[in-house]
Amino acid sequence: MTLTTQFMTMIAMVAGGIYTGAAIDTFERLFRNRNKRSWLEFAWQSAFWMTQAAFLFFLLYSVNYGEIRMYIFVALFCGYAGYRALFQRGYNRILEAGIRVVMGILRFLKRLFDIFIVWPLTTLIIISKNVLIWVYRILYKGIFIVFTVVFYPILLLFRIIWKLLPEKIKKYFLQLAGFYDTIKNIIVNKWNGKDKDE
Repeated sequence: MTLTTQFMTMIAMVAGGIYTGAAIDTFERLFRNRNKRSWLEFAWQSAFWMTQAAFLFFLLYSVNYGEIRMYIFVALFCGYAGYRALFQRGYNRILEAGIRVVMGILRFLKRLFDIFIVWPLTTLIIISKNVLIWVYRILYKGIFIVFTVVFYPILLLFRIIWKLLPEKIKKYFLQLAGFYDTIKNIIVNKWNGKDKDE
């Protein structure tokens, strides 16, 4: 490697160390509420460090085609130490401010979603339900009135016929009705007794 390539490699690795420090702080801030004793912690940590390693190798490959030298690790450590000493406090403040802005935007979008999507749909469902109940009640009352109007003359006619029937025929029909009630009671009692035996 030429001196220029070596110098660019060192600059890139110092920047990579600074980036790694910022990435670690970002990861810990965004996922600080995670359960560190969970098996997902291994998955999170593995995915994070594999991503960082891939990025650093891509950075190194862009500068010197992936040639690894000892000073590369020294430059990475220097970049990380420089970040911790010089940039960490300022970056964390910027990170917190950015998180507050993003959370505010998300809350605003959620409020818009509730106003323009959730509330209209909820109102439409409630109105539709009330309309269906109202239509059901009207139909029920309408059908009841229609049956009452249609069958009232028939009932009135049967009452008149019943009054005009001779007493013997009335007694015959009453006895017949009593006979059917007796048969029905016998069948029901036997059926219930059979169920109890079983």
